[in-house]
Amino acid sequence: MKKLIFSALSLVLAVMTFTSCDNTPIDLITADVKTGGILNPTPSIPYKLGGTPSFDIEISIPKGPGIASIDVYKKYTGKSEVKDQTVSVGSINKTEDASVTVTYDYAQLISGLDMPADELTLTIGDAWTLRYVSVMEDGREVSVGKKSTVTVANKYAGYYQCVGVFTHPVNGPRPINEKKFLTPIDANSCWGNAGDLGASGYFVRLTVDPATNLVVCSTWDNYEMFNQPGNENSYDPATGEFTLSYFYVGATGNRLMDEVWTPVE
Repeated sequence: MKKLIFSALSLVLAVMTFTSCDNTPIDLITADVKTGGILNPTPSIPYKLGGTPSFDIEISIPKGPGIASIDVYKKYTGKSEVKDQTVSVGSINKTEDASVTVTYDYAQLISGLDMPADELTLTIGDAWTLRYVSVMEDGREVSVGKKSTVTVANKYAGYYQCVGVFTHPVNGPRPINEKKFLTPIDANSCWGNAGDLGASGYFVRLTVDPATNLVVCSTWDNYEMFNQPGNENSYDPATGEFTLSYFYVGATGNRLMDEVWTPVE
Protein backbone atom coordinates (compact mmCIF):
# COMPACT_ATOMS: atom_id res chain seq x y z
CA MET A 1 0.00 0.00 0.00
CA LYS A 2 2.82 2.41 0.85
CA LYS A 3 4.45 1.65 -2.49
CA LEU A 4 1.25 2.52 -4.34
CA ILE A 5 0.84 5.76 -2.44
CA PHE A 6 4.44 6.71 -3.19
CA SER A 7 4.03 5.92 -6.86
CA ALA A 8 0.89 8.02 -7.18
CA LEU A 9 2.53 10.90 -5.34
CA SER A 10 5.60 10.66 -7.57
CA LEU A 11 3.37 10.84 -10.66
CA VAL A 12 1.65 14.00 -9.39
CA LEU A 13 5.00 15.64 -8.60
CA ALA A 14 6.32 14.77 -12.01
CA VAL A 15 3.34 16.33 -13.74
CA MET A 16 3.63 19.48 -11.61
CA THR A 17 7.35 19.72 -12.36
CA PHE A 18 6.74 19.36 -16.09
CA THR A 19 3.97 21.94 -16.03
CA SER A 20 6.03 24.46 -14.06
CA CYS A 21 8.83 24.21 -16.59
CA ASP A 22 6.51 24.73 -19.56
CA ASN A 23 6.19 28.47 -20.27
CA THR A 24 3.69 28.01 -23.11
CA PRO A 25 0.62 30.26 -22.48
CA ILE A 26 -2.58 28.39 -21.77
CA ASP A 27 -5.42 29.39 -24.12
CA LEU A 28 -8.54 29.52 -21.99
CA ILE A 29 -10.71 30.63 -24.93
CA THR A 30 -11.82 27.73 -27.06
CA ALA A 31 -12.65 27.76 -30.73
CA ASP A 32 -16.30 27.06 -29.89
CA VAL A 33 -16.95 30.38 -28.11
CA LYS A 34 -19.87 32.24 -29.75
CA THR A 35 -20.01 36.00 -30.21
CA GLY A 36 -22.52 38.55 -31.46
CA GLY A 37 -25.84 39.95 -30.32
CA ILE A 38 -24.60 43.50 -29.66
CA LEU A 39 -27.32 46.19 -29.67
CA ASN A 40 -27.16 49.94 -29.08
CA PRO A 41 -30.67 51.22 -28.26
CA THR A 42 -31.68 54.83 -27.63
CA PRO A 43 -30.63 55.21 -23.97
CA SER A 44 -33.13 57.72 -22.59
CA ILE A 45 -36.41 59.38 -23.56
CA PRO A 46 -38.48 61.93 -21.61
CA TYR A 47 -42.17 61.03 -21.63
CA LYS A 48 -43.92 64.39 -21.30
CA LEU A 49 -47.38 63.85 -19.85
CA GLY A 50 -50.06 65.16 -22.19
CA GLY A 51 -47.43 66.03 -24.79
CA THR A 52 -46.06 62.73 -26.13
CA PRO A 53 -48.49 61.09 -28.56
CA SER A 54 -45.77 58.61 -29.55
CA PHE A 55 -42.01 58.26 -29.80
CA ASP A 56 -39.41 56.05 -31.50
CA ILE A 57 -36.60 53.98 -30.06
CA GLU A 58 -33.85 53.27 -32.57
CA ILE A 59 -31.85 50.10 -32.01
CA SER A 60 -28.50 50.16 -33.82
CA ILE A 61 -27.03 46.76 -34.71
CA PRO A 62 -23.32 46.48 -35.60
CA LYS A 63 -22.28 44.20 -38.44
CA GLY A 64 -21.66 40.68 -37.14
CA PRO A 65 -23.30 37.31 -36.55
CA GLY A 66 -26.89 37.36 -37.73
CA ILE A 67 -29.61 38.42 -35.30
CA ALA A 68 -32.95 36.86 -36.18
CA SER A 69 -35.06 38.92 -33.76
CA ILE A 70 -35.01 41.00 -30.59
CA ASP A 71 -37.13 40.24 -27.54
CA VAL A 72 -38.07 43.40 -25.65
CA TYR A 73 -38.92 43.28 -21.94
CA LYS A 74 -40.28 46.20 -19.93
CA LYS A 75 -40.98 47.21 -16.36
CA TYR A 76 -42.21 50.33 -14.65
CA THR A 77 -41.36 51.78 -11.26
CA GLY A 78 -42.88 49.43 -8.68
CA LYS A 79 -44.06 46.91 -11.30
CA SER A 80 -42.67 43.50 -12.23
CA GLU A 81 -41.03 42.94 -15.61
CA VAL A 82 -43.10 41.54 -18.48
CA LYS A 83 -42.26 40.59 -22.06
CA ASP A 84 -43.31 43.45 -24.29
CA GLN A 85 -42.81 42.28 -27.88
CA THR A 86 -40.56 40.53 -30.38
CA VAL A 87 -39.03 42.64 -33.15
CA SER A 88 -37.99 40.90 -36.36
CA VAL A 89 -34.47 41.61 -37.60
CA GLY A 90 -33.99 38.88 -40.19
CA SER A 91 -30.17 38.84 -39.88
CA ILE A 92 -29.87 42.09 -41.85
CA ASN A 93 -26.73 42.89 -39.86
CA LYS A 94 -24.66 40.06 -41.40
CA THR A 95 -23.39 42.19 -44.27
CA GLU A 96 -23.43 45.73 -42.83
CA ASP A 97 -24.37 47.86 -39.85
CA ALA A 98 -28.14 48.01 -39.49
CA SER A 99 -30.90 49.38 -37.30
CA VAL A 100 -34.53 48.79 -36.43
CA THR A 101 -37.06 51.25 -34.99
CA VAL A 102 -39.66 50.50 -32.35
CA THR A 103 -42.56 52.95 -31.92
CA TYR A 104 -44.35 53.39 -28.60
CA ASP A 105 -47.48 55.18 -27.47
CA TYR A 106 -49.00 55.19 -24.01
CA ALA A 107 -51.22 52.17 -24.69
CA GLN A 108 -48.19 50.10 -25.68
CA LEU A 109 -46.14 51.31 -22.70
CA ILE A 110 -48.75 50.24 -20.14
CA SER A 111 -49.86 47.01 -21.83
CA GLY A 112 -49.51 44.10 -19.41
CA LEU A 113 -48.37 46.27 -16.50
CA ASP A 114 -51.71 46.98 -14.75
CA MET A 115 -51.32 50.75 -14.98
CA PRO A 116 -53.88 53.60 -15.08
CA ALA A 117 -55.48 54.49 -18.40
CA ASP A 118 -55.05 58.21 -17.62
CA GLU A 119 -51.38 59.09 -18.02
CA LEU A 120 -51.87 62.38 -16.16
CA THR A 121 -52.10 60.40 -12.91
CA LEU A 122 -48.51 59.13 -13.22
CA THR A 123 -45.83 60.34 -10.82
CA ILE A 124 -43.16 62.66 -12.18
CA GLY A 125 -39.76 60.94 -12.06
CA ASP A 126 -41.07 57.38 -12.35
CA ALA A 127 -39.89 55.49 -15.43
CA TRP A 128 -40.19 52.53 -17.75
CA THR A 129 -37.07 50.44 -18.33
CA LEU A 130 -36.77 48.48 -21.58
CA ARG A 131 -34.41 45.50 -21.65
CA TYR A 132 -33.31 43.67 -24.81
CA VAL A 133 -32.40 40.08 -25.67
CA SER A 134 -30.90 39.24 -29.08
CA VAL A 135 -32.15 35.98 -30.55
CA MET A 136 -29.40 34.76 -32.91
CA GLU A 137 -30.06 32.87 -36.11
CA ASP A 138 -28.40 29.81 -34.55
CA GLY A 139 -30.99 29.90 -31.76
CA ARG A 140 -28.85 31.40 -29.00
CA GLU A 141 -30.28 34.14 -26.76
CA VAL A 142 -27.89 36.94 -25.82
CA SER A 143 -28.87 39.32 -23.02
CA VAL A 144 -27.93 42.91 -23.91
CA GLY A 145 -26.42 45.15 -21.23
CA LYS A 146 -27.63 48.46 -22.66
CA LYS A 147 -31.21 49.45 -21.80
CA SER A 148 -33.64 52.27 -22.59
CA THR A 149 -35.16 54.44 -19.86
CA VAL A 150 -38.41 56.31 -20.51
CA THR A 151 -38.83 58.85 -17.71
CA VAL A 152 -42.13 60.55 -16.81
CA ALA A 153 -41.90 64.34 -17.14
CA ASN A 154 -44.43 66.96 -18.20
CA LYS A 155 -44.63 68.99 -21.37
CA TYR A 156 -43.61 72.24 -19.67
CA ALA A 157 -40.33 71.06 -18.15
CA GLY A 158 -37.06 72.29 -19.66
CA TYR A 159 -34.95 75.39 -20.27
CA TYR A 160 -36.37 78.84 -21.06
CA GLN A 161 -34.92 82.23 -21.89
CA CYS A 162 -36.65 84.66 -19.57
CA VAL A 163 -36.93 88.34 -20.51
CA GLY A 164 -38.80 90.96 -18.48
CA VAL A 165 -38.71 93.51 -15.70
CA PHE A 166 -38.39 93.27 -11.90
CA THR A 167 -39.95 96.36 -10.28
CA HIS A 168 -38.89 97.21 -6.72
CA PRO A 169 -41.21 99.56 -4.80
CA VAL A 170 -38.30 101.78 -3.71
CA ASN A 171 -35.45 101.18 -6.15
CA GLY A 172 -37.58 101.01 -9.28
CA PRO A 173 -37.34 98.64 -12.28
CA ARG A 174 -34.43 96.54 -13.45
CA PRO A 175 -34.27 94.29 -16.53
CA ILE A 176 -34.44 90.49 -16.43
CA ASN A 177 -32.67 88.48 -19.11
CA GLU A 178 -31.52 85.04 -18.03
CA LYS A 179 -31.83 81.35 -18.76
CA LYS A 180 -34.06 79.44 -16.36
CA PHE A 181 -35.15 75.85 -15.91
CA LEU A 182 -38.65 74.61 -15.10
CA THR A 183 -38.56 71.50 -12.92
CA PRO A 184 -41.70 69.32 -13.12
CA ILE A 185 -43.86 68.80 -10.03
CA ASP A 186 -46.85 66.99 -11.52
CA ALA A 187 -48.61 66.74 -14.88
CA ASN A 188 -49.50 70.45 -15.02
CA SER A 189 -47.10 72.15 -12.58
CA CYS A 190 -43.44 73.16 -12.50
CA TRP A 191 -41.24 75.39 -10.40
CA GLY A 192 -38.44 77.75 -11.38
CA ASN A 193 -36.49 80.84 -10.35
CA ALA A 194 -38.54 83.92 -9.55
CA GLY A 195 -37.52 87.12 -11.33
CA ASP A 196 -33.76 87.47 -11.12
CA LEU A 197 -33.70 86.22 -7.51
CA GLY A 198 -33.26 82.49 -7.97
CA ALA A 199 -29.76 82.44 -6.53
CA SER A 200 -31.20 83.95 -3.33
CA GLY A 201 -33.75 81.17 -2.90
CA TYR A 202 -36.79 82.88 -4.46
CA PHE A 203 -38.83 80.47 -6.56
CA VAL A 204 -42.26 80.41 -8.17
CA ARG A 205 -44.62 77.55 -8.93
CA LEU A 206 -46.45 77.66 -12.28
CA THR A 207 -49.67 75.65 -12.62
CA VAL A 208 -51.28 75.47 -16.06
CA ASP A 209 -54.99 74.84 -16.58
CA PRO A 210 -54.84 72.47 -19.59
CA ALA A 211 -58.37 73.47 -20.67
CA THR A 212 -57.75 77.24 -20.82
CA ASN A 213 -53.91 77.46 -20.74
CA LEU A 214 -54.22 80.08 -17.99
CA VAL A 215 -51.45 79.98 -15.39
CA VAL A 216 -51.51 80.42 -11.63
CA CYS A 217 -48.30 81.64 -10.02
CA SER A 218 -48.00 80.44 -6.43
CA THR A 219 -45.55 79.56 -3.68
CA TRP A 220 -42.73 77.07 -4.07
CA ASP A 221 -40.41 76.72 -1.09
CA ASN A 222 -39.78 79.80 1.07
CA TYR A 223 -41.46 82.93 -0.28
CA GLU A 224 -45.17 83.39 -1.05
CA MET A 225 -45.87 84.29 -4.67
CA PHE A 226 -49.13 85.58 -6.17
CA ASN A 227 -50.60 86.51 -9.55
CA GLN A 228 -50.64 90.27 -10.15
CA PRO A 229 -54.29 91.39 -10.01
CA GLY A 230 -55.65 92.52 -13.37
CA ASN A 231 -52.96 90.75 -15.42
CA GLU A 232 -53.57 87.46 -17.21
CA ASN A 233 -50.92 84.77 -16.90
CA SER A 234 -50.95 82.28 -19.76
CA TYR A 235 -49.19 79.48 -21.62
CA ASP A 236 -49.15 79.40 -25.44
CA PRO A 237 -49.19 75.77 -26.63
CA ALA A 238 -48.25 76.84 -30.16
CA THR A 239 -44.96 78.48 -29.13
CA GLY A 240 -44.41 76.98 -25.66
CA GLU A 241 -44.09 80.48 -24.18
CA PHE A 242 -45.23 81.60 -20.74
CA THR A 243 -46.40 85.18 -20.22
CA LEU A 244 -46.30 85.90 -16.48
CA SER A 245 -47.03 88.73 -14.06
CA TYR A 246 -46.59 87.87 -10.38
CA PHE A 247 -45.31 89.34 -7.14
CA TYR A 248 -44.29 88.76 -3.56
CA VAL A 249 -44.67 91.05 -0.55
CA GLY A 250 -41.59 92.71 0.94
CA ALA A 251 -41.07 95.00 3.91
CA THR A 252 -41.49 98.14 1.77
CA GLY A 253 -44.19 96.84 -0.55
CA ASN A 254 -44.82 94.44 -3.43
CA ARG A 255 -41.99 93.23 -5.67
CA LEU A 256 -43.45 92.91 -9.17
CA MET A 257 -42.16 90.54 -11.86
CA ASP A 258 -43.34 90.71 -15.48
CA GLU A 259 -41.75 88.12 -17.73
CA VAL A 260 -41.95 86.15 -20.96
CA TRP A 261 -40.44 82.65 -20.81
CA THR A 262 -39.44 81.27 -24.23
CA PRO A 263 -38.37 77.60 -24.51
CA VAL A 264 -34.81 76.90 -25.62
CA GLU A 265 -32.84 73.69 -26.19
